[in-house]
Amino acid sequence: MFSDLKPSNLLTFIDVHKLVSEASRLLNSGCESPLIAENQLKKLTMGSNFLKLDAENVAFFGNFGKMEFVDIIEYYFVTVIKWMLRFDEFQKLGRNLQMTLLNSIWHVFMKFNKCSATAMFRKANKNSKPFQRVIRNVCMDWEKAKMDTTWMSDFPREYVGIYMRSQAIHEEEVIEQIEKLNPTDVELTFMFAQTCFQYAGSRFQGEIMNITDRFQQILANDLHKYYTVEMRNPRYLKRIADLMKVNNTIQRSIWEGRPQRELNRVFNVLKIGFSHPQMFEDSAFCTGEVGHIS
Repeated sequence: MFSDLKPSNLLTFIDVHKLVSEASRLLNSGCESPLIAENQLKKLTMGSNFLKLDAENVAFFGNFGKMEFVDIIEYYFVTVIKWMLRFDEFQKLGRNLQMTLLNSIWHVFMKFNKCSATAMFRKANKNSKPFQRVIRNVCMDWEKAKMDTTWMSDFPREYVGIYMRSQAIHEEEVIEQIEKLNPTDVELTFMFAQTCFQYAGSRFQGEIMNITDRFQQILANDLHKYYTVEMRNPRYLKRIADLMKVNNTIQRSIWEGRPQRELNRVFNVLKIGFSHPQMFEDSAFCTGEVGHIS
């Protein structure tokens, strides 16, 4: 485990110094194995093991508490690093820019993955329920899992649930859109990347936006080649419009959840502090609390 949980002054502080150090190690090591592909979108797709879900044999969370929460943070942060290392243009950036991007997009990636994995799960399991979500390739059944929220809030579990649902606004719409579209691995990889880069650019503006706009253009050109050469479908504009509709809904989910996150700060719904709060900005767990841990 790379993250330490330390209660202090009635807050549960999550120290991610070790996780950040692991990120530095991974960035120094580079891509785990060389990838040979015709373009960068294909390289990202080849590294997209997170797209693979054995939807017919998904395990279920029996209990969900702080250990599971921390495990999910670590899983997605490390997964995004390994995925981004497949992208040549990302590797050309300086370390500070790399970390700024990683800190900002991992939770967007997580949100999208929850929706896409849940869509795959529903497709394979016709008896699945609307309140079931797949996260980290494990299904969370909100009616059956034993939820421990005492470590993250002094409010009753029901109140915490209301807040968390406010951070999942529009996710059901995204899941249904993905089910209907049934995107290929290449399309889904493009959707993940475009959503993450668009969010980072909108959040930071300036240099970051210039970088992420360039990233999106490179991947859009690669997607054009995918449709026209590999799929032999030069009339793909309607398909692109449908993909972008999904991505825009994810963006709306993030931005429209902000008022509730502000209320969370005012009323201290969550009592979580982080050693690196910039990693959690705009995530469901954004509290504004900064951890000072030796």
